[in-house]
Amino acid sequence: MTRLTAILVAAATLGLAGCEGVQTAAQSKTVQGAAIGSLIGAGTGAIIGEQSGKAGAGTAIGAAVGALGGGLMGSALEAQDKKIQQQQTPVATSRSKFCPVGGELYGEDVKYCPNHGVELRYKE
Repeated sequence: MTRLTAILVAAATLGLAGCEGVQTAAQSKTVQGAAIGSLIGAGTGAIIGEQSGKAGAGTAIGAAVGALGGGLMGSALEAQDKKIQQQQTPVATSRSKFCPVGGELYGEDVKYCPNHGVELRYKE
């Protein structure tokens, strides 16, 4: 039981430490989903693997499956966000702003790019 406790503590520590970096605006939802999925999968795999006596294999398999599932979910959310953004993109005017990283257009009331977290610039 002490091995299981150590694994759970390690997984929780990694999860909490990773939360700060996972939510940065510069990362895509695909990357965020894969990272979170792998952490959750590794923890779940460790618990299940501990019951069968193969915690290492369970952790590895859980992390891989979690990363794949999380990445797919993040990719789907990213595609949905992009579709919504395209529908809401204003027609370019002299007062339109654009993202210097991705080139998306925004109205003049938006200050930062919601996808990349950088300050928007006016179109010239």
